[in-house]
Amino acid sequence: MAEPGHEPWVLLGEGQIEPDAIVTLPADEARHLAGALRLGAGAVVVLADGAGTVARAELLSLGRGRAQSRPSEARVLEVERAPRPRAPRLELALGALHGQAMDWAVQKAVEQGVERLTPLLTARSQLSRTVAERRAAHWQRVAEQALKQCRRPWALELGAALSLDELVGTADGGALGLVADPGGASPADLAPRVAAAGSTVLVVGPEGGLVGDELALLERHGWQRICLARHVLRAETAAVAGVALLTWLSGLEMT
Repeated sequence: MAEPGHEPWVLLGEGQIEPDAIVTLPADEARHLAGALRLGAGAVVVLADGAGTVARAELLSLGRGRAQSRPSEARVLEVERAPRPRAPRLELALGALHGQAMDWAVQKAVEQGVERLTPLLTARSQLSRTVAERRAAHWQRVAEQALKQCRRPWALELGAALSLDELVGTADGGALGLVADPGGASPADLAPRVAAAGSTVLVVGPEGGLVGDELALLERHGWQRICLARHVLRAETAAVAGVALLTWLSGLEMT
């Protein structure tokens, strides 16, 4: 059995977790608890809904194998409702990447507290809109697994894939828009603006970066270029480095 404070997290739908309730666990979650973790009735787990509700719960029954003869259930013991994250809000718009690179970026965005991630469709994007839309369910599962691993009460919002035109057309007018670019301003120069912003959106292009017309489009809409490192970064590395840098510059509380 897991040590107190290290109980495995189980993700449920919003509205299912209430004090003293008996909840039915999703089949895939139950298989993981019974198989990989070797838990059984009496073990304590943590239930979360990705909307701020987190609860300790005792397993009452746990089916094994894919053909489960009875539902796997848990009784809610203690419920805690975490408040929504306070400002500043950090969002990431990342050029859609292939395979593990995008999975890694989604995972790290969850771990770093990014509130919304939007896959971007740009001139050099590695995925078309059709493929990006097909991958959305997979990225959502990656984000959910990362939420459980890092014990985050509020889920990452995974937006629909957008073109840059669509992004600037739907962006919050009050947000600070930044674009990762080697020719951009230094973080020190932009620090006062980041610290004062209630919401910041960071655009990171795909491998090869954004083309000139795309940078010009963003600049026409008031987006500021920012240099994240001395050397050229891979797109997924730039995303993680950029979010970490903005978190620090904004003075975001780590609690």
